[in-house]
Amino acid sequence: MPIWVTLYIGLMMISLPVGVTLLRRIERDWLHPVGGLVSTLLSIAFVFSYWMPELVPFKAPSAYLLFGFVLFWDLYSLQRLKQKLPEYLQMSDDSELQPNSGTWLFGILMMVPAYYFGALVCLRVVD
Repeated sequence: MPIWVTLYIGLMMISLPVGVTLLRRIERDWLHPVGGLVSTLLSIAFVFSYWMPELVPFKAPSAYLLFGFVLFWDLYSLQRLKQKLPEYLQMSDDSELQPNSGTWLFGILMMVPAYYFGALVCLRVVD
């Protein structure tokens, strides 16, 4: 496994408690933080499965359902955060965390490698 993949997984693991805590405070329920936790752990599992298939063997068609959950949950959470985060932080309309700013683009780009490896793992299941 290349060093950049190890650093990427480390970054995801470090950001996991922050994301779960933020979702818990914004949503005030347990569904969203647990869903975010499961989605992130599945994303990490897809990355591990691509580079070390013997460690995390996704070989059944259920990998498609797991990958679909990750995509759905991340898009759903992103849409919820676009609505609720500015209210939670009491931000004005011209702040840096608006949906069209570079901050949101950075957040999306952080998940692209996990989606890419998840798609490759699902393609490997077909073979």
